Formats: sequence, C-alpha cells, structure tokens
Amino acid sequence: MLLRALETSLLASLGRFTQDTRLIRLATPLGDALVAECVRGEEAISQAYRFEIDALSTDAHLVLKTLVGRPALVQLLTASGFDCFRPFHGYITGAAMTGANGGFARYVLTIEPWSKFLSLGRDSRTFQDMSVFDILDVIFGSYSGRGLLAPAWRIDVADQGVYAKRSLTTQYQESDLAFAERLMHEEGLFYFFEHSGDPDSAALGSHTMVIADHNGAFQPNAQAEVEFTRPGAVMKADSIDRWRTEMRMNTNAIEMGSWDYRSARQRQASAAGPEGSGPVLASRDAPGLYAWQTREVGQRIAVNQIQAFEAARQVHIAAGTVRTFAPGTSFTLHGHARFDKAGSDDERSFVIVRARHLMHNNLSADMRDGVGKLLGQGVVALAGAHEFGPRETREVDGGRPLYRNRIEAIPARVPYRSTGVDDHGRFLHPHPTVRGQQTAIVVGPAGAVVHTDRDHRVKVQFHWQRGAASHSRATHPTPEGHTGAPGDDSAGTWVRVMTPLAGANWGASMVPRVGQEVLVDFLDGDINRPVVIGSLYNGRGAVDAQHNGVAQGAGAATGNAAPWFPGESGGHAHPAVLSGIRSQAMQGSQSGDGGYNQLVFDDSAGQPRVALQHHAKAHEGTAELNLGHLRHQVDNARLDTVGFGAELKTAHAVALRAGQGMLLSADKRAGGSGSQLDSREAVAQIEESHQLQIDVATLAKKHNAALKGEAEPEELAAIKQMGHSAAVLEGRADQQESGRHEAGGYSEPQLQLSSPAGIVACTPGDAVLAAGTTSSIVAGQDINMVAQGAFSTLVASGISLFTYGKATNKTKPNQEVGIKLHAASGKLSSQSQSGPTSLTADKKITVASVTKTVSISAPKKHVLLTAQGAYIKLEGGNIEVHAPGNVEFKASKKELAGPVSVTGVDLAVKVSELNLKRDLEIEYVDADGNTLADEPITLKFSSGPEKQTVLDGNGKAVLKNAPLGPFGAKQPRRK
Repeated sequence: MLLRALETSLLASLGRFTQDTRLIRLATPLGDALVAECVRGEEAISQAYRFEIDALSTDAHLVLKTLVGRPALVQLLTASGFDCFRPFHGYITGAAMTGANGGFARYVLTIEPWSKFLSLGRDSRTFQDMSVFDILDVIFGSYSGRGLLAPAWRIDVADQGVYAKRSLTTQYQESDLAFAERLMHEEGLFYFFEHSGDPDSAALGSHTMVIADHNGAFQPNAQAEVEFTRPGAVMKADSIDRWRTEMRMNTNAIEMGSWDYRSARQRQASAAGPEGSGPVLASRDAPGLYAWQTREVGQRIAVNQIQAFEAARQVHIAAGTVRTFAPGTSFTLHGHARFDKAGSDDERSFVIVRARHLMHNNLSADMRDGVGKLLGQGVVALAGAHEFGPRETREVDGGRPLYRNRIEAIPARVPYRSTGVDDHGRFLHPHPTVRGQQTAIVVGPAGAVVHTDRDHRVKVQFHWQRGAASHSRATHPTPEGHTGAPGDDSAGTWVRVMTPLAGANWGASMVPRVGQEVLVDFLDGDINRPVVIGSLYNGRGAVDAQHNGVAQGAGAATGNAAPWFPGESGGHAHPAVLSGIRSQAMQGSQSGDGGYNQLVFDDSAGQPRVALQHHAKAHEGTAELNLGHLRHQVDNARLDTVGFGAELKTAHAVALRAGQGMLLSADKRAGGSGSQLDSREAVAQIEESHQLQIDVATLAKKHNAALKGEAEPEELAAIKQMGHSAAVLEGRADQQESGRHEAGGYSEPQLQLSSPAGIVACTPGDAVLAAGTTSSIVAGQDINMVAQGAFSTLVASGISLFTYGKATNKTKPNQEVGIKLHAASGKLSSQSQSGPTSLTADKKITVASVTKTVSISAPKKHVLLTAQGAYIKLEGGNIEVHAPGNVEFKASKKELAGPVSVTGVDLAVKVSELNLKRDLEIEYVDADGNTLADEPITLKFSSGPEKQTVLDGNGKAVLKNAPLGPFGAKQPRRK
C-alpha cells in the first residue's frame, strides 16, 4: 500500500514538472512522455559524440522501436539566463527500459550524430581522380533521405587548393565512417560538431559536422572568459575548479621516404618540432610506395604529423561547471597563478579537444528519494558517479550534482592535429591491408580489344566492385558515376603489369587484353597500390577441341581456355607436353579464332620439337621455323611426322641478309662443334682450286699461252681473288691492316656455299651469275657446259685457251687429247679483225674440205707457202716458185695458157672501239642515315679514272657514262 501511494505521488509530481521548470529539457518524437533524469556524455574532436540519458516516464509501455533512428534534442540551461540553452542534437541509436514499477518507468536513451549510421555495415569501392572533399561529399551525400537522416557538413579549411586529386582511393571492407575518418586523418583534417535546437520542428534541430585543418576554424566558446576557482565556491558564473597539466615526451622530428615509380626516385619529406622540444627523437617512416604526388604534398603530411605530436606533448586536464564547453571552441583562463604570470592572452587561451559531461535534472529531493525507492538508481547516474567521483561534485540540495564536466585542452597557439593512435599506441584509423592476391577483369572502352598506355599499364575491375555495368552486376546505392565499377576504361586507375624483364627500351611486353582475368597483388598489402602479376585461364575448356564452354561472362569478362592441353583422342591424345607462347590477332582476342603467332615447345619423349610460327589467319598464311622432330600441328593436335632437323617455310617471300658474311653448308659437325662461320672444308676446297689454277696457268705460260702483258700466274686477278676468298673465310684478310680478329668470323661479308657431296642449282626459267670484278670456275675433273640454244662467250680484253693435251688416266688407249672445235652444222668462223692470226702445230696441219673447195686469199698482200727453203709466192698477179733443189711439174697433161686473174673472198672487216659504260645513280647518307645535300663527291674506279659530281638538295646525283667495275667514293671537303 505504501509503494502504491508513493507511485501515485510520483506520477502526480512528474505531471507538474513541466518543460518550463526543467534544467534539462528532453525533446523526442514522443513529446513530453519522457523526462530527463540524468545525462552523461562525451564529445571530442574527430570523434562522434555519445550521450546516454536516464529518462523517467509515467508510461511503462512505450514502443521503443519507434524511437530508434528518430531525432532527439537535449537542452541544457546555461548560466546566461532562463531562456539560454545549450543544445545537444542527435539521433536515438539505442533505447531500453531499465526499470518499472506499476505505471512508472525509467528508460535509457542513447543519442549520437548522423555519422554513427555510417559505421553500421561496411563497403568496398574505388574513387578515381577525386579530392578528399569530393569523396566525403559522395559518402555523406549518399545518406541523405535514408529514413529521417539529414546529414549536414561544411568545409572550413585554410586553402582547399592544396588538397590535390587522389589518383586512386579505395574503400576496402571498411565502414563508411571508418573510411571517411581514415581519409581525413591521412590528409591532416579533423572534424567537430556544431548543434542547433528547435524543439518545435519535426527534426527538433540539427547538428553540422565541421571539417577543418586550422585553428582558425575554432570559434570562441559562448563563455569565452572562464575563471579558475577553488572547488565548492559559489560563483555567479560557471567556472573551472580543477586543473592539471600533462607533459609527454614525443617524437619531435619526422623523416619519410616513398618510392615514386613515375619519377623513378625516392621522394623525401621531413619536418622538425619547434626549438626547445628536447633531444631529437626522430621517426623514420616508410609510408609505402607513391605515398604522395608531389614533394609539397609529402612535406605537408610530414608537417601535419609533427604538429600532431606537438599537440599531444602538452595537454591540460580540467574539471568544472562551465556548461557551454564543447570541442572545437576556445576560451581564456583567468585566476590561475601559473598562466596569469605570463601576462599574455596567448598563454591563457586554450582550445577544447575533448569534453565529458555529467548532468542531473533539477528534481526535488522528495522526487529523487521516491524514484530511488521505486526504481533504484539509474545506470547512467551510477556510471557518472563512478567516472567523476564525489570530490568533483558541487553540493546542491542534499548532495545531488546538477552539472560537472571534464575537459582536455591544448594551448590555442599550438595547431591541432590528431596523432591517430590511442594511449596504447594502436592506430585509430588503420589502413586496410590486403592479405594475398585477388583476381580482376581487364576493362577498356566499349568495343576495345586492348586498352593500355605508353607505360605498359592496364585498367582492371575487381569482383567486389558494384555497379549496374560491372561484371558483378551488383547494384550500388551510391549515385551513378561514383560506384567505381562502370565496366569500362573509366574504372579505376592505371595499374602496372609485371613482366619478366623491364629495361631502358628493352624487356618483355605482354599486355593483358580487355575481358581477361588477371591476378593482382598489392604492394605492401596496400589496396591502393595494385600490380598485375599474371593472367589466368577461366571457364571450362572444350574436350579434345579448342575454345571454351563459357565464351562470355557478364560485363567485360570473357571465358579463356588454354590453347594446349592434355587430350583423350586423335591428335589430342597426348599428355601436357606442349608449352610456349601464343598470341592472338586483335579482332579475335575475345573469341580466339583469328590469326596468331606462337612459339611452341614440344617435349614429347624421344620427339622434342621447337616451332616458331605465324598464321595470318587461323591455320592459313603460314610462315614457320621448325626444329627437331618435325611434325604437323594444328592447334593442340599433334599430327603426322614429316622429318627431323630444321625446316623453314612460308607462303610468301623469304630474305636472308647478313652484314658480315653468310655460310650455307652441308658439312657435318659432330656434336655441333666449331665456331659460327667455321668453313674449314670450303677453305680447303678453295685453296686446292687456287693451287690448281696457279699450276695450270704457269704451265700455260710456259707454252706461250699467256696474253701479251699478262701478269704472273699468282698475280692474275681471278687467281689472286680466289686466294683472297680463302683468307676471308679464315678471317685473315684484314688482320695485318686492323690487327682485329674475331674468332670464327669472316673478315668480309662473303656468301659461302659448301657441300661435301655436291651443289645443284636449277630452274626451268632463267639463271643469272654476275660478278663486278672476277669469276672463277674450277673443277678438279671435268666441266660440262651445254646450251640447247646459242652459246656466247664475250670478252673485252683477250682469250687464252690452253690445254695440256694429255690424258691424266694412263689406262686410256689414246693419251693425246688436245682441243677440238667442231660445228656439226653451220659455219666455223675464226677471225682476227685487227691483228694477225697464227696457226702453229708441233706436228702436221691439215686443212681440208670434204666436199667443197679450200680457198686461201690475201687480196691486199701476198700468199707465201714455204717448206725447207723452197717457196711459192703469189703477189702482184705473179707467181714465184723457187727451190734450192729441183722444181718438178708432174701431170698426165701439162698446159700453160695466157694470163688469167681470179678475185678472192673479201675479208675486209670494220673494227670498232669497245666502249662499255653505264649511268650511275648515287644517293649519299651519313652514318646516322641523314642525307648530305650540295656536297661534292669524287669516285675512283678500279679501271683507273676518277669522276666528280655534286649531290643535289636531296643528297642524290646521276653520273653519266661511268666505267664498269667497282669504285670508291670520297668527300673532298672532309678529311
């Protein structure tokens, strides 16, 4: 009965306790259903505030779920007057009943800012080329209109221009709040809240996040001048009655280095604390690769860090009753002996960085006692009493504290920054670390097959990225344009591709193409520093066939199956013996059915093979170099064997060019020994032929077969050049002049054909063999030259035909051979058109006509026939017959008639000068390939003469009637 009476009394008293008489006013969507009993809260710079409220109600059946997510307003009456309240606005994030007795109940409400809702859940997405403020706008703006949330924020920075756009910023498995706070901390930003109250509106007021980077953003507190008094003193204004200063030893020097691959150097940044901060305690940090875009940005980060350590070096802890104290506001302290001595407001001015509040409503003593008997002490009041303790309470109405606070403050002259660590050294805003690798899809512009830049980079999209156009097809609540997953080249930033070799204009270059799945690693585990380290096959490859059972995935993703694989039947029935590299024509990149190039290694047991192949179209237009066990191959199918060794074939043209010599040889080398151009067999053959030419030429000269003025056999041009060719093959030709000798190389760019069994060159068409100087055809046995048509030998200087005339085979019955000139049909003509003709033989000479006459004619001179001193001379129409012995005329009939003359055959010939010349076109360039214009040139020909000409403006000239043969060129103007 007593409790029932007490309950009735309390209900009546609470009903008379109106808003007008409350020290603490509580406004919720329930109107006056709740009365604040005790409020305990904490707020700080760069931290979401949290207030817990013990609230009394005469309704024990409130539907609490209707309160969660709804706005609430706490108004604290200040010392400025009965109508001056300090508002605490927020959203109810928690509500619970902690006690009830009959119709009387106590509830606990938790009020937090709109940013609290950003901490619920987590997300992963990317932001490209956006500043920190752009990103914050996207994040915060995405919560507008969610329920009753009305996020409000403003930027108050000294210079927004110093915050450059970030090339890539990734939120990875973080809540939106953790991500936003991490970004602000990285950039040296901090935030605090400003409150306004309007209990008559539906929103009950508002609270605004202020994002700042300088102390100028801190406004003077509503009570800007605060007295320091002794505890328990009765003052007209709120005051501080407890003060202590904490000094900490902190880092006072920052040194950072970050490797920037774009500039290929280590970017340095450093900062030092103010003088007098003690011995140097440097923090040398490696914040990761490409941690800042420019030196100025890095320097700003270093300065921010040193300012954070300096702000934490000296912290003032105070307690009192100033009800307007709030983080982000400043005040001036009076009455403290230590600071009053300074005589300067700078030494007495402080910025509040943290505030803890404990406030009790002005319930009467009888009401407090009755509530305590019915419901006991509230959980908020108990926690506040434990936190503040009895010594920090001001005795009012029998010991009930009305308001107390504790604050942390720093000197206003010290720039505020957060160190980002707690009292135990743990990071408050850790950067997300990726453990291991991830796969992603290469993306590019619509219709593009490959998308890369000059620096061997691609763009990728991860599977966790969401967007309507992404291959994940997952929707994202962020407005379009900020999802980070558009599925094209606007996704993400350029990502480097790992390659086995990367040098200055040399290395390996294999760029993944659009749609391929790639393996991505992260440097230092940093989600913002991805590197592509390889490509992956995916889908399900067809059995015993090329291509993929999953040809196309969602978005840009393609299905990619390996070109070579172990099969089961036909040409595919082989283990995984094929390896190598196969490219794909651009138009077939995503289907794999276009032209390709490939390097195949076939490691089949006993049948190894290497093939370098080009196919202009799939299986067509081939050009191949095959080595080893030669076998036809179509895609993955190993088909018929075609040989062993090496095979070079093409459907088009082939050119072999060698600037320092080329050897084509069929000479066997055991184990592939010898140097590259080892031509020992060819050298031996050439030297043998060279000696044969010298021997035969010497013999010919002894038999007077040499032409007039002809050099000695060793100095004949053709013979001498043959000896030179042997020296070239051995690399000896220029040793004496240059002193240079490269083992196994030719001293001149000579083409050498060599075969131990023979060389056959044949064509049903025409064949041309031409030399600018000399040609030698030497055979140790016979030479056959056959022409079904005409055979012409044209010589400008002279012809010497010599044969030793004896058979080398002594078993032949006829040991005499000689020279035979036979014309089976037609005429045989022999003429000396400008000189004598001699016909000499050691034995007899027979001039006979089988069926016709023999004519001997000398119409201009005479004919003389002699033998052993006797002669017959026909001259001037006379015949002279003389003999040292008898002259006998014998015949069955002798007749001497009158004079008769007979006209001989006209043998007159017209002799012309041999004049073989040509028009020589000249184009002159220097060693760098540049043309030489308006330059005089002198050409020295092997035949003796020199010719001069001048190059035109294009570096060209034409020399008319130039002699045949090789020549050298020089520039008279140049040494």
